[in-house]
Amino acid sequence: MTLHLVIDHTARPARFGAAAAVAALRRGAGFMHLPAMFNLAAHPDAEQYVHAAGGLGPSGLYFAERILGRPIAAAASVPEILSEARQADVVVPIHPSFGQDGRLLREGALQAGIPIDEEIAAPEEAEAAPVQAWPTQPSRSICLVGREHDHRNVYPAALASLQDAIAALDLAIAIRFIDPRDSDAALYEDAAGILLPGGSDMGNVPGQIRAARFALARGVPVLGLCLGMQTMTTAFAQSVLGDGMVNLAEADPEARTKSFVAMAGDITADGPATLPEHRTGDANVDLVAGTRLAALMGTQTMRVRCNHRFHLAPSLRRDLQEAGLVVSATSFAGRVVDAVEWPGHPFFLGLQGHPELAPTTSAPHPVFLAFLLATRDNL
Repeated sequence: MTLHLVIDHTARPARFGAAAAVAALRRGAGFMHLPAMFNLAAHPDAEQYVHAAGGLGPSGLYFAERILGRPIAAAASVPEILSEARQADVVVPIHPSFGQDGRLLREGALQAGIPIDEEIAAPEEAEAAPVQAWPTQPSRSICLVGREHDHRNVYPAALASLQDAIAALDLAIAIRFIDPRDSDAALYEDAAGILLPGGSDMGNVPGQIRAARFALARGVPVLGLCLGMQTMTTAFAQSVLGDGMVNLAEADPEARTKSFVAMAGDITADGPATLPEHRTGDANVDLVAGTRLAALMGTQTMRVRCNHRFHLAPSLRRDLQEAGLVVSATSFAGRVVDAVEWPGHPFFLGLQGHPELAPTTSAPHPVFLAFLLATRDNL
């Protein structure tokens, strides 16, 4: 059996493991990876790939999963990789830019008598870089609220999933990136739809809330993913409930009214709720019959990747529902809200999970398709 190392000099977290996955597919080999180190101050979302079994890994593993057609396991140790390589061919990416050098793997393979070979990853323009720019002929666009650098180079899943859905529907529509830190509301004037992505950078929260408020006021279709669901729900509370002081506890711990609070601190009438401190991995959520989301999925449950520590504040939930916001998915016996929607809007849907982490190029997630279909009236 052979240990195959793919030396990849990319400095883009979004490409972590992609070239090695191509090599593994070509060879019919296994794929494993070592722990990596990222500059999270510069790239806060560099480790936002969610392993199906739980835990977070390099964001570029999203492409590795798409290429190989299976979820990627968590980082392995040198002994674990060598043990596997004794039984089967294994491909391992080595990323010098992310603190990996492969020295211990080489030494271990030599001592164990495991054949080893290496190749240099192809340039970034090669087949391992699936995200391409979409034509910009249309006069209106989907506004993705995030820096282009982040979505092309750091966390690629939302952009790739959106592009897959556009291609599947054969829509002639552009994708335009809007920096959340830009406060100019005029940037959204030509928006056919607004996508609010997930992420761990709380500096993006005010900009996402502004975008969601614009969508509410103008009837622009809006889809929120994880953090995006939290910000659009907060925008609903600010706009419809008239509470301008409501905000996420994570973004503003001093907010007078907190829209999303830590699951670990949840208290019920019977005492502390048994909710996880950090929910990661694939999970089933219960869909509420009669909602748009339930109709889209055509099932009573939906499986989705989760990665969150905060959930909709129980103290605010009743007020939001009385104002018209519909809870369309829950878990933990209804204590955690996993999706919201507003029937009084052309398309206002948010999911706490990450549907962008599940699709393949041939099967975009139904929520992306529905969101894009809703934008056609604005083209």
